[in-house]
Amino acid sequence: TSDLVIDEVNEDSLFKRVSLDETESEHIAAEPYSYWKAVFKTFIKKPAALISLSVLGILVLGMIIIPLFAPANAYEGTTGTVNLPPSMEHFFGTDEAGRDLFFMCWKGLSLSLFLGLVESAIVVFIGTLVGLAWGYFRWLDRIMIEIYNLISNVPSLLLYMLLASIIKEAIPGLPSEVKLIISLTITGWIGVALFIRNQTIIITNREYNVASITLGTPARRIMTRNLLPYLLAVIITQMSMLIPGMISSEVSMSYFGVGLSPETISIGVLLDAGKGMFIQYPWQLLAPAGMLAVIILAFFLLGLALSDALDPKKHR
Repeated sequence: TSDLVIDEVNEDSLFKRVSLDETESEHIAAEPYSYWKAVFKTFIKKPAALISLSVLGILVLGMIIIPLFAPANAYEGTTGTVNLPPSMEHFFGTDEAGRDLFFMCWKGLSLSLFLGLVESAIVVFIGTLVGLAWGYFRWLDRIMIEIYNLISNVPSLLLYMLLASIIKEAIPGLPSEVKLIISLTITGWIGVALFIRNQTIIITNREYNVASITLGTPARRIMTRNLLPYLLAVIITQMSMLIPGMISSEVSMSYFGVGLSPETISIGVLLDAGKGMFIQYPWQLLAPAGMLAVIILAFFLLGLALSDALDPKKHR
């Protein structure tokens, strides 16, 4: 019976002729490495990344959706709603003008976050350009070190407040938002420039850059093609770490009365208005302070997760 079965099986169904491909010996069976794909896989596994992204997502949705449901008098206030404590009608209470602090905080948070993003982007952009040139052209040390020492020896907040006062006197009609951006960015880039300068010096001395210099590659091409792509990871990390610092600086300047105008709704202006009422009506200070603490913590956790994920040594 077994012989009969074997005879009935077609020989072609048991064996298949294949062609020999000599290039298959050089084929890599493993999945090709992608830096940004590995960054995403490492980043998304971190609890800090999930927490920060969730919190930031909720805050962004709140800043977009919640102001749409604000009552007509939420930002103007009425006489009968002055200094009311938190309740189901007014979640964060009201201020001395009768304005609803719940809607005020969400609207103020959107402005503070927008200013923080703009200021951080300007500081990182200028700092990266200056840092690349500073690290590549070493003769700039004689100039830049003196500028860095001059700026860094003055406390940052005091310097920002001084610049804001000078700009206010020099250009009286300038909007307070523009004045704040200029005062925070005109010297804020120096720290980023020093960091990029140190990283640039390390990378410039590597073999492939030495070879490019030896072959006569123009400096602009070396900085944009060889140095900048490698620095992109640390630039993103610096950006995420800088945003909460810029928001805090805006809040501090508004708190001391040299930031945004009192008519503007921002977290700093709300803190400035609530500091004098803290003993009698503490919610007027605690509500914007709580919003500020949440967003700073979220960006801090995001920066920590990014710094780990962007490190190639952490990839597997």
